[in-house]
Amino acid sequence: MTAELYTLYKMDVSYFSGKIEAYLRYKGIPYNSIECLDDMTMLQRVGQKTGVQKVPAIEMPDGKWLSDTTPMIQWLDKKHSESSVYPEDPALRFIALLIEDYGDEWLWRPAMWWRWVPKASRVSLGRRISKAYSKHLAMPLGFYFARRQLNEWLWRDGVDKGNSDKVRDMLFRELELLEPLFEAQPYMLGSHPSAADFGYFASFFRHFGNDPISAEVMRRQGPNTYEWLARLWNAKHHKLPIEKLWVWPDAPYWQPLLARISKDYLPYLHQNALALQSGEKHFDYQGNTFSFKQTVTTNYRVLCRQVLQREYALLSNADKRKVDALFAPVGGLESLNQDGEIASGMTATFQLPIDPSSIKQRPGFLTRYFGQPRN
Repeated sequence: MTAELYTLYKMDVSYFSGKIEAYLRYKGIPYNSIECLDDMTMLQRVGQKTGVQKVPAIEMPDGKWLSDTTPMIQWLDKKHSESSVYPEDPALRFIALLIEDYGDEWLWRPAMWWRWVPKASRVSLGRRISKAYSKHLAMPLGFYFARRQLNEWLWRDGVDKGNSDKVRDMLFRELELLEPLFEAQPYMLGSHPSAADFGYFASFFRHFGNDPISAEVMRRQGPNTYEWLARLWNAKHHKLPIEKLWVWPDAPYWQPLLARISKDYLPYLHQNALALQSGEKHFDYQGNTFSFKQTVTTNYRVLCRQVLQREYALLSNADKRKVDALFAPVGGLESLNQDGEIASGMTATFQLPIDPSSIKQRPGFLTRYFGQPRN
């Protein structure tokens, strides 16, 4: 291992592993990768070193670690500053961060739908993951794991017969934006990849564009988006022009996405934060398009809201007016700051880099076999 070589712990079916690996490839950051589905003791190692048994995670040559893709990319981008994925214009930088967060968190539910509801996908992915635990019991373990995922991420998280089709169709709604966008330009905000691209890439690469049923949907109904996946995976910053041509997202095809952020995603973050503040483990979410009864209260997404609130607060008054004007026609950003900043209790958790000697609580026996609990 050289002084600058990182070690990436990942899974080739993982939502966020694809996101960070695409970023490392784009930036030309040297790394080795360890496929944790080939050796589950490596996943346990991640848990012991970071306190959270989840991938992706990066081990650095000095023994410190990085975890969680959004702060990981921000940390790495400061250290490897060539061709930053954050626009220099503060208003557009905030938009990139907001879209990244939306892609990471709001598209999680439809990604789970397309992976675990269609039988062909459910069976193939269930067995693939279960083989990591036992090659001889892959079939029964695969059935168990697939049912567990369905319950954990869908049926016990506010999805039911009444809204299941709408969750499925979230993929089609995203393609309505992305198809004309990638017809007009190579990346979401213009000539070069930005944080917005990598936020969308998480769900589209390892789930929508790779799982058997949704991948065919992508090939048929999202060819420009399908091409963008390959383009971003193969992008190298040194092969692109030095000058970046960023485009303010005010073309007509942006309006539906901006409306979803304004009327669905930010209200979800707000209602989730209120539920956490009240000590509720579940809450009934009501947005413009969706309602999720007894969806799980997630303190990580309260942290997401805190981060966005702080980024918005850092903008100058002129940049705030610019951002507000973009969202005003589709509902505004009122939900972002409504009821002020509500504490997640997690702001110290993702202070990078992580020193393993500082970890006070490590995953236990149950986590090893049943997965990391929600946070």
